[in-house]
Amino acid sequence: MGKDFEIAGFSILPLQFPSTPAYAKPATHYLYLRAHEPRIPDADTPRSMFVVNVPVDTTETHLRHLFGTQLSAGRVVRVEFEAVQSTKKIAAPQANIAMSKKRKRVTADELQAQLDDIELPSTWDRQLQKSGARAVVVFADKPSMEASLKAARKAAKKETRIVWGEGVEDRLPSLGLQRYLNHDQLRYPDRAELLRTVNDYMTVFSQVAEARKREEARKAQEPDEDGFITVTSGPKLAAAAHEDEARELIEKQKQKSQGLEDFYRFQSREKRKEKQNQLLKKFDDDKRKLADMKKRKGKIAPE
Repeated sequence: MGKDFEIAGFSILPLQFPSTPAYAKPATHYLYLRAHEPRIPDADTPRSMFVVNVPVDTTETHLRHLFGTQLSAGRVVRVEFEAVQSTKKIAAPQANIAMSKKRKRVTADELQAQLDDIELPSTWDRQLQKSGARAVVVFADKPSMEASLKAARKAAKKETRIVWGEGVEDRLPSLGLQRYLNHDQLRYPDRAELLRTVNDYMTVFSQVAEARKREEARKAQEPDEDGFITVTSGPKLAAAAHEDEARELIEKQKQKSQGLEDFYRFQSREKRKEKQNQLLKKFDDDKRKLADMKKRKGKIAPE
């Protein structure tokens, strides 16, 4: 590598792969690091590091150990790998019901997001990355990220030997043959766990269906742009929504109907005609009163 420790804005960190029974010679792997600069930054962007070409066996434990122990720099909070689904635990439907008591209404989209997160038990005990994969490492704060990046540059310049995964071997599931033996066992998950996952999925699925029906019933009672309400053969609003939803729809319909009195042309013509008749009637009344005044004036003799 010579004295080139940067390329295209990335700092280069050499890592040593130890020899294995499958490959007796040690190998050198290169990580490419820089401060994270996404197109749409968020609150975690200032304390995040963008890492390219992570090894295929990389886990969050590896990166925590690399920056926290081997480089003695920053503390890693979490790692977001490329094209890897989140492994966060899904709250049970009972928790959703409790949360719905605090909130006024849980939307169908929120329930659908919960439904999409429910998965069957994994058949692999460890996730592998694709070749040349990327990752975003989120540190405790910005100084921790900057210190880690500085420590990586310093280690590269001093040619410090960093053995990948050294010290975490006993904290991770094994690879090689044992990985596939474990996979064969995990293909048949525990019956109780499988039943719980299916029950959770069906419970949330029913909640999504009910929420969709409520939203469709509510939309069916709302006037369109022309002020019309589409009549359907579905269930009535009272059967699909709560009383507060019905009152809300009634108030909204009243507000929308305030400017619709003169919507139809024939109504406008009738109103104009009625107004003209009133003016003509008033004119005739004034004319008759004026004639009566003239008659009374002619009968009164001056003194």
